[in-house]
Amino acid sequence: MHLINLKSILLLNNMENKIKDLSIYIHWPFCLKKCPYCDFNSHTSDREINYKDWEKAYKHEIQIEQYRLGKKNIKSIFFGGGTPSLMPSSLIESIILNISGKWNVTKNTEITVEANPSSFETRNFINLAKSGVNRISLGLQSLNDTSLKLLGRNHNVKDGLKALESAKKYFNRVSFDLIYGLPGQNELSWELELKKAIRLSGEHMSAYQLTIEKGTPFYALHRDKKIILPKEKTLFNLYNITDELLREAHLIKYEVSNYSLKNSESIHNLKIWEGSEYCGIGPGAHGRLKIKNKWHATYRYPSPKIWLTNNLEKKSSLYSNNKITSVDRAQEILLTSLRLTKGLKIKALLKFTNTDKVESFLNLDNCKMLKNQGFIEMNNSLIKITNKGFPVLNSLISKIIL
Repeated sequence: MHLINLKSILLLNNMENKIKDLSIYIHWPFCLKKCPYCDFNSHTSDREINYKDWEKAYKHEIQIEQYRLGKKNIKSIFFGGGTPSLMPSSLIESIILNISGKWNVTKNTEITVEANPSSFETRNFINLAKSGVNRISLGLQSLNDTSLKLLGRNHNVKDGLKALESAKKYFNRVSFDLIYGLPGQNELSWELELKKAIRLSGEHMSAYQLTIEKGTPFYALHRDKKIILPKEKTLFNLYNITDELLREAHLIKYEVSNYSLKNSESIHNLKIWEGSEYCGIGPGAHGRLKIKNKWHATYRYPSPKIWLTNNLEKKSSLYSNNKITSVDRAQEILLTSLRLTKGLKIKALLKFTNTDKVESFLNLDNCKMLKNQGFIEMNNSLIKITNKGFPVLNSLISKIIL
């Protein structure tokens, strides 16, 4: 009898070990105001939102994904947008509980909500913490009121500092974002702002260089020379100042724009950059899933109205669900992994994607040239971008990936 029990326990343990990890991204598409630099799938709503309908829709979509994916260990749940901190905490709690009932969510599962520093959202922090959220990513964007006005933000510096103080009160894990490379910004002004941010920082900070994206108001303004970005040399200096000051503060770069204390990286983002499976839930959400040993690229209907209607009518909300080849997936993982300072283990990628040859996704001639120039490090087992290479990462990637 004891032997049978032991065998049963071992069998259950083996089954548990075979359960794969999954990250879940939940998209909330609404904002109070659309920022002029933002090209995300975000909308301002001119009518009252029926949160009960949205709750039903999210639950329907989660149910369908659980049915086709089976058992999973949930490493992270990330509420992004849009402005998900505008969601009622009861809706966020309902989604978390629903996921917990379908998959394996533990005390170690990272549950993040993106938030803006408005007074309403700050007041909601205590309820978010009670709902199961354990990490806040705060969109400060700047500690300069003139810059915040340029970026079209709804808050000022005073609001941002209050929100950060409140976030630290209710959450053990707090991160915030800054944007640099703004019109009129120079090395001295950024250094002073960044030093102030470091004094306020905790375990994690993201520092993004402003990019001009097609389809945004900033794109038209930049095209018409109504906003002019700093020169390339200045942008290069701003990047190096960021690296140097954050390193001195023990916030170490682990991705091209993300810095953290040791073991305080964003689990959700890190898993996705490394190439793990992730499921996208909500309007316009993307996913990369492995079903019956085949990789699938999923994309939801981006229109909130279409997405909601389809779910309420028990129809599929997938705009596309395409099988992608092993080589395609290897190229995607290479693209995101090269953003990481630790780089990518080549043999692990081949095994993970069932790909035979590195020549199918790597331009080896260009890699050799870039290695000789000091932009990358590469051997039979590893490829990574050097400190010299990170400021020109995008141009390097276009040369490295076939």
